[in-house]
Amino acid sequence: MSTQVRWSRLRSLIRSRGRVWLAVLPAAMAVAYGQSEIPALSSGGQGEIAFQGSYQGAGAQPLLNITGATFHFQELLPGVGLLSGDLEGYNSQTRFDAGENFLQLRGAPWMGEYWTITGGDFRAPANLVEFPFNNIFNPEIQGRGFEVQAAHGDSQYTFFAGDQTLTAGLRVAYRIMTPQRVTGFSAVRKLAPHLQIGARALEFQASPQAILDNPFLFPTGRNLPLVRTLAVQSLYTPVKRLKIYVEGSRPMGDGSAVTSEFGGLAWDGSAFSWKADYTHQGILYFPLAGYFAGDRAGPFAEGHWRARRRLEFYGSANQYRNNLEHDNSLPALTSWGTSAGATGWLPQNLSASVNLSTIRFSEVGGGETAAMSNNSQIQASLARPLRRHTLHAQWSEILLGAAGGPQRQRSTEAGDSFQRKHFSLDGTLRYQQVSGSSQRNSIFFRGRAQAGWGRLSAYGNLEVGNDLANQTLFSTSAYRTSVVGVAWRVARGWNLQTEMFRNTLNLAINPQSIFLLENGALGGISPATASLSSMRQWQFYFRLSKQIRWGAGLPSENLAHGATQAAALVGTIEGVVRAKALAGNWNVSGIPVSLDGGRIAVTGADGRYSFDNVPEGAHEVALLLAELPADFDPGETHQANVAVEPRRTAHADFYVLPLASITGQVSGPEGVPLEDIVIRMAPGGRYTTTAKDGSFAFYNIREGDCVLALDTQTLPDGGVLISPASISFQLQAGNPPLPVGFKFSIRTRQKPIRRVLDLDTLSRK
Repeated sequence: MSTQVRWSRLRSLIRSRGRVWLAVLPAAMAVAYGQSEIPALSSGGQGEIAFQGSYQGAGAQPLLNITGATFHFQELLPGVGLLSGDLEGYNSQTRFDAGENFLQLRGAPWMGEYWTITGGDFRAPANLVEFPFNNIFNPEIQGRGFEVQAAHGDSQYTFFAGDQTLTAGLRVAYRIMTPQRVTGFSAVRKLAPHLQIGARALEFQASPQAILDNPFLFPTGRNLPLVRTLAVQSLYTPVKRLKIYVEGSRPMGDGSAVTSEFGGLAWDGSAFSWKADYTHQGILYFPLAGYFAGDRAGPFAEGHWRARRRLEFYGSANQYRNNLEHDNSLPALTSWGTSAGATGWLPQNLSASVNLSTIRFSEVGGGETAAMSNNSQIQASLARPLRRHTLHAQWSEILLGAAGGPQRQRSTEAGDSFQRKHFSLDGTLRYQQVSGSSQRNSIFFRGRAQAGWGRLSAYGNLEVGNDLANQTLFSTSAYRTSVVGVAWRVARGWNLQTEMFRNTLNLAINPQSIFLLENGALGGISPATASLSSMRQWQFYFRLSKQIRWGAGLPSENLAHGATQAAALVGTIEGVVRAKALAGNWNVSGIPVSLDGGRIAVTGADGRYSFDNVPEGAHEVALLLAELPADFDPGETHQANVAVEPRRTAHADFYVLPLASITGQVSGPEGVPLEDIVIRMAPGGRYTTTAKDGSFAFYNIREGDCVLALDTQTLPDGGVLISPASISFQLQAGNPPLPVGFKFSIRTRQKPIRRVLDLDTLSRK
């Protein structure tokens, strides 16, 4: 379909629906869809204006640059909703590149629903309900068009249409258009307290010529100009720790007749957790341009067992194959993978870990020579904190069996991490030996540093040498990154950031590596984007920004806008906050966690929190004690130092201690004062006094054995206990003890009676 015809149809649609949009827009978007009423908030907003650019060049090559301005804003309109927008435009040589540009109004009621309307660049998730597994990657749909969402209570409906885009660029992100148009409709509903179901219909459309002209966007076998799919997803949680996920999908019309299914169970316990699923996805399961989603089948299972407080075992296994359509023109790939290991603490404050992984891989058909390889890796590491240092060492051996002959890689590395309040330094030196068809030795060094002085902070990451381990099937990072940067808070609201960096791909992007490493080293990014981002030249980046606020403003964290996945210089920090109780551990919602004393995330219903787009380097993650809910105390460790690597996820888990309360009553004879009688608690030495009616209470007490004792010296005159002076019991959160009772009586002293002999009385007798 030509562009002119498309625009003609779009104009007709706008004319025919104009009155509807005019009615929707004034009502569109409350602060959070799904609310039953709009909170009474003051009007206000915030924004950020920035000028940024990136320059690259090497040797005799001409200087390449991309520079431009960005504007992001959010405006809260009471009774209407939250209006937000992004405007990004860049000049690159003689062409114009657009960043993320959209205008969105969210959260206002209309016709009994809460609406969100987005025009311009939009994002639509592939998963309609929570997806509790990480072994399968489903890409996010990025498009340029419009998206409309209506939500009310337990139901949500979404419709979108537009041209698909991919994010390119490193630190200056811009959108590149693909020749694929995506249209979709989805409905999600919570049918019962523990059951949620979503249905989705998608249409992917591209011209046959565009598919031929862009083989890096449309893999072999995905050459249909029109694909329609219908999918149903469901999540069932019969008990708090168990999640059951089931999905079914089928392409409609001509093409693949393979019905895609996915089913799995996930259990998250305090001592034992496991996940198991089975995948059967055809090549047209999710044919988004630039991605390799789908085209695999097989089982996966993993488990974690915390045998003791400081000893944990884990293991996983999987088997996958592709080409479910049995297309003789395509290669048939098969992989078998296992991994097992343990982590624990040894005497002398040593932490140790050991891991054994295997990958068997075969490739047949598709006009290629049949290939088979058996590969294994064993790793062992030790670490020991020593004051402000953390010393660590690791040994590994990789055995690679391929058609070219077996190869053995051995490496030994040692390093140190040094941490102070405003300064951190990390360095690792690895010695690598390769034997097989060729013999060679190499050294690889990785170092990080970060420092802060008031408004100024500097950071750096340097990788020198040949990273051989990440060029194998056991790769954990597809990129090598070196960067030196400075960030300066120039004045109130003004920030300046400069960087000199280089990004380099460690491995080749091909169907084989994507089939094996899609959910590991690549981190789920588009292979096309990965290739566009692998610039070998050093690049210089700068960004000067000004943050502005008006009216009542908004929480500063809301200003963060979606950063590009192509920027390999950022990672993610995530974790779980658990309550550590006598009756067992559970994940806690509503716990605030801070990043570097600034950004704040709150744990969700599953106890998990996440910080996205975190710059690489050392960071401090901590429980926000000042805002910790009153019914919890921080555990022994309430902060952690985390090293963030590009495109990787770092973890920091915390424990909180649930608190309980005790109530009681002191009773005595009628008319006797019951006030100011002292009740003491052990352990801890806390005490309280009774009220006028004799009642007393202790709050915010940690679980455990407890003894309450009445101080008899504070009883009223003549008071004598007729109940035990102390009561012992075990205090558990969520299971409060029965009210504690003390009882006393008043013992009156009778004065002795003396008999007096009256002589006069006796004489009269």
